[in-house]
Amino acid sequence: MHILLTGGTGLIGTALSGALTSRGYRITVLTRKRRASLGDGYRFVTQLSECTDKVDIVINLAGAGLADKRWTGRYKREIVRSRVDLTEELVAWMRAQASPPARLLSASAIGYYGASTDATFDETAPPGEGFAAELCERWEAAAYSAEQAGIRVAAMRLGVVLAKEGGALGKMTQSFHFGLETWLGAGHQWLSWIHIQDVVNAIEFIVHNQSETKTYNVVAPNPVRHRAFAHEVGQCFNTRIKLGVPDLAARLLAGEMAEELLLSGQRVLPCALIDHGFEFAYPCLSDALAALLRR
Repeated sequence: MHILLTGGTGLIGTALSGALTSRGYRITVLTRKRRASLGDGYRFVTQLSECTDKVDIVINLAGAGLADKRWTGRYKREIVRSRVDLTEELVAWMRAQASPPARLLSASAIGYYGASTDATFDETAPPGEGFAAELCERWEAAAYSAEQAGIRVAAMRLGVVLAKEGGALGKMTQSFHFGLETWLGAGHQWLSWIHIQDVVNAIEFIVHNQSETKTYNVVAPNPVRHRAFAHEVGQCFNTRIKLGVPDLAARLLAGEMAEELLLSGQRVLPCALIDHGFEFAYPCLSDALAALLRR
């Protein structure tokens, strides 16, 4: 099977491409920087026109990080270009092929649902409000336009991915290395998380799933509130002081991004994955953190 992968050099893409090639898949990675190919089964291209071999499945993970920078007007436009515009370009290329790929698996995010301290969201929930929700709705719409060419599309709404290297975990646990157990605001906001290994396993599971399911929440089945997350992380460190970081400090540092991503959250459940029989390697936060943080 030949897979075209965008975002293949990011946190998820690197782990996924390594896992897929080890299982015999041929991978072509679309990247902005020229890189040396790693053999016949693992090559890099900088333009879609360079991908001349027939592609069976496209996995679209590209996009500037939502939490990487303060949401200035300029960075918001960069986020939209890297996600919505690139997906539109990708779909146009797919539809133009003499033999289009059979499937498109396109990343999205649980920000689609907006924020809530009380609601529980499964894949049937409507979109919420705010920049992240509107972005995800447009992003998914761009992907679903591939259906007009008979291509089966699945949107993967990703939660907060926890990994040893890169991603959110290192930023979220910096203070713990200095004996401080911290959380943002009151700590009541929900955190729908997932271990990187389960992300990789879930994407491969979706690749092989022949159902007509169009949306998957790629999150662990046991979300927690930020205060509980801090407590679990604290079990992996010798923390002496417990401290909530005031809302105002987060807003001053990160602006709108803090309001939507750091001080609020959503309780999201992976109902589609569970219904189709997917088994999580790390369904509980304590086990995931033990694998990632224990020294």
